[in-house]
Amino acid sequence: MSGSEYRELVLVAYDEQLASRSLSSEMLLPTPANIKAEIVKVCELGLNVSDEKILQSFVGQRSDTGAYRNAFLNGKADPFRPLVNFLNDRSIETNQRNIDLLALLIDFKPRPYHPDLKMPLKSGLQAGSQVPTIKLLESKTEITPPEQPTPQMTIKKVLLSVALILIVCMAGFLFIQSRHKHYNGHGGCMIWNDDHYEPTECNDKSSGKPFYPINHELVDHFKRIKDPDTLTLYSVGKVWYAKYDGRVEFFTAAGPYPFDSNRRVLPMSVHILQKYVLHTTN
Repeated sequence: MSGSEYRELVLVAYDEQLASRSLSSEMLLPTPANIKAEIVKVCELGLNVSDEKILQSFVGQRSDTGAYRNAFLNGKADPFRPLVNFLNDRSIETNQRNIDLLALLIDFKPRPYHPDLKMPLKSGLQAGSQVPTIKLLESKTEITPPEQPTPQMTIKKVLLSVALILIVCMAGFLFIQSRHKHYNGHGGCMIWNDDHYEPTECNDKSSGKPFYPINHELVDHFKRIKDPDTLTLYSVGKVWYAKYDGRVEFFTAAGPYPFDSNRRVLPMSVHILQKYVLHTTN
């Protein structure tokens, strides 16, 4: 398993616990001080060898669990700021030790990360459980030849294949149409109209709005979100925002801010969601 795959698994587990509010109060609103307090609580519950290995990267090796607790209790909270920054903006890179620490704080297993870790099974078997083996019978068994297809079965397969081909062709046609639906005529520019970009001819100034060279990705995908109350924790990393002239607006894609092309919209973090949408923090 790669480090990036492990990071995504830990983040998925964190987001699920965050959405279900099963995290501790410290982890619901992570700050360096809250992370420090949560580590102290974890130490008081007891550590195994793997957990001590994670904490060693922050305070060095200690003699026992009590020594780890005291080291974090009496230490500063600044070493945990990179983890807080990463949770608020997951587009930034962070050290693997911060991911391992997050795994410890939310009790994600297996931990810590190691390149030899395997991706968890999708079946009901839990990681680390033994897959049952199937013993072959020593006695000889008669091999039954495969069933020969009947004419009715053959016709059904042909019809199914034709139907699938038609569906694929129709989907491709609709996709191509949707990609080009905005670009009929000679429009080589675009204007911002309320909540989206519209193609327009570069010499048509009748709208009185500023126009820009057309960007097909922005025309197709960049929209202003009219109802921010629909945003949830699952929108983090998928929505962008901008603060301008005393207001906060949210958008469906990255790009320049429509009213000031010198600025770009930013990825929405958990902090921005809590402050401007959920109104649970200042």
